[in-house]
Amino acid sequence: MKKDELRFSDGSEGPRVWMELQFPFVCNIVPVLPSGDIVFVEVYRHPVRRWMLELPGGLGEEGEKSPEVSALRELKEETGLDANGFKRIGLVNVDPGILSHDTYVFRASDCTGWDASHRDSADQIRGVISLSLAEVERRVAEGEIVHGPTLIALYLDKLDRERTR
Repeated sequence: MKKDELRFSDGSEGPRVWMELQFPFVCNIVPVLPSGDIVFVEVYRHPVRRWMLELPGGLGEEGEKSPEVSALRELKEETGLDANGFKRIGLVNVDPGILSHDTYVFRASDCTGWDASHRDSADQIRGVISLSLAEVERRVAEGEIVHGPTLIALYLDKLDRERTR
């Protein structure tokens, strides 16, 4: 956490608290199976004290040369999947009011290695599920998928799919 005292153009002053992550990259991945289903992880988020459906993603590690390398590693670790196609579909700052990092968003297409029993205890992942696009949209509309970076990634994926039709 950092706290800066700022002076604004109107002469007012005030503190601003923000977080700076010490990682080279942050990424989110939209994994798509050959069937068109999208793969999610069920992960425990302690600050909200509940299990959430999220797209895989995470933080880059020391020595990784690009966000793509980090994203492919996270995809494999969290879901067990390999991607036959991989495309960057966006770059976002999830909450620039308090966070200093950008998040790279990718689509991993024609993914193989699907295993519904895959677990990753290091990331508190208790399950991996695949959902049809219609089911994803239903769960978003009904407030069952609420993870902000996941919603952003799904929207970027939708825009990219519409552009490339």
